Amino acid sequence: MCGEVRVPEEHLNPCYVCNSTGHNCRALPRETQLDDEVPTEINRNTINRNSITDGLETRVFAEDTDYPGVEDTDFVLYVSAVETERCRRGLTVAYASHCQQESALDRPVAGHANFCPGELSTKYRDLPSVLSTVKHEMLHALGFSVSLFAFYRDDNGEPLTERRPETGNPPLDEELQIHKWSDRVVKNITRKNWMIRGGYMERTFHMMVTPRVVREVRNHFNCPELEGAELEDQGGDGTALTHWEKRVFENEAMTGTHTQNSVFSRITFALMEDTGWYRADYDHATPLLWGRGLGCKFAMMSCKQWLNAQRRKNPSPFCERIKGNPLRTECSSRRDAVVLCNLVKHENILPRAYQHFDILPNVLPGEEAYYGGSVSLADYCPYLQEFTWRHKSVLVRGSRCSYEENTPKSDVNFALENYGTHSKCFDHSDKVWEQKSCRQIREWQHWGSGCYEYKCEYGRLHIVVGNYSYTCFHAGQILQVRIIKKGWLHKGGVVCPPCREMCGEEFKSRGEYCKGGEEPLPPNLYPNDVLTCRATILSPAKLLATMITIFTTLKCLLI
Repeated sequence: MCGEVRVPEEHLNPCYVCNSTGHNCRALPRETQLDDEVPTEINRNTINRNSITDGLETRVFAEDTDYPGVEDTDFVLYVSAVETERCRRGLTVAYASHCQQESALDRPVAGHANFCPGELSTKYRDLPSVLSTVKHEMLHALGFSVSLFAFYRDDNGEPLTERRPETGNPPLDEELQIHKWSDRVVKNITRKNWMIRGGYMERTFHMMVTPRVVREVRNHFNCPELEGAELEDQGGDGTALTHWEKRVFENEAMTGTHTQNSVFSRITFALMEDTGWYRADYDHATPLLWGRGLGCKFAMMSCKQWLNAQRRKNPSPFCERIKGNPLRTECSSRRDAVVLCNLVKHENILPRAYQHFDILPNVLPGEEAYYGGSVSLADYCPYLQEFTWRHKSVLVRGSRCSYEENTPKSDVNFALENYGTHSKCFDHSDKVWEQKSCRQIREWQHWGSGCYEYKCEYGRLHIVVGNYSYTCFHAGQILQVRIIKKGWLHKGGVVCPPCREMCGEEFKSRGEYCKGGEEPLPPNLYPNDVLTCRATILSPAKLLATMITIFTTLKCLLI
């Protein structure tokens, strides 16, 4: 077996048994499965007399035969989709491992991946997430695995971890049943002044310290003193140490849980090359925006320390707005999605190492210890995250702007959003959006940002809201929206970002540029739909009753 898959006989070499000194080796007979009768010959190989009958199936041990294996193949991946016990534990989507290593350089040559059917989505909008999961599991089988760290080699093919002369393998940890690695691969790094709620503590982290990984993380964070790439320290077997730390690398695809927009970055490419078994083509890596260029304070300190230092500037990607009702949404850093701060109140007090707040607005003193981000693998650090709308636990839509199916239904599309391939996220003004008809006024509580189609024309950014196109003349300009749709007047505001942010590259490709904001704004800047309501003609009796009601109300007010 390789994982949940029975390996075909033709893929296997004979199994040899040797004495304690490694000599006098002999091949064990193969096990062959037959139905009903036991023939006397299989492929011209005489069958051994040893056989075991089990119901209608007879297992026969055949003498050695030479099979070709899998020709012209560097690695065989056995894939299954079985709802196993491991699938039923927690929220496991898939799992993988290597099954066999070659003898010269220890490179994995076979592995397996099992995908849990109950957790796989067939929706089109989830396809990028599913593909990312498949690639993620393949990389585990190819080398990104705690069970393979001790077998990594340098560029000359020499082991990074010393081998035991009697076995040729690295030393084995008897308790964990994995081979021990040297500090040339993974090193323990202690932070003595790790800031938490109410003070400091000492924390020790496992860091991947192979040469290319060190180079890439230092370049990524702009931190020349960073020792290496931090590995996940939570999640138990199958997660801890076998992934990048979620707090530090959030949407890197090789973190322990998928949260949003996974990317395979240069850092993961560097690790695969540092195994000593592969050469990476970094042109295929995807830029990782999380933490890019934020320096050593971000990469080497707690999220509490980062929040304290950046509170008056920009704490992104971390945040401090409690997720509640009403929801206050924001935009992702690249305006690809509507996002929420995932800061929530937990049922139990968080472990001391994960308490990040001394004070929070509208939270009683002492209760701050219950508050943290919703993603435990990120050390409960709160950050801006994509999300989904659900109705009675059924997924309605997501918050990524590029998927047309995420556009709200017309009866709840209060801010007239429009999702699609040429849509981005834009902030709303500070006033809540309002819907007004001749009979009713609605103020929508959930607000803050939305996805809209945009155009780059005539040196300006144009944002399409409803059936109107609005021109942005300068950053921070508030587009006043008054549009009638299906008898409702929608009132709100959309904030213009800088033209260069949205249109700079597109204009450059066409030999154009963003105009300055020096030209005066036109007098009729915004379309202005007017809600016209016909007066209701009342009968004399209804008119008298209305006048009595008004008089009674006035009398009560005067009293």
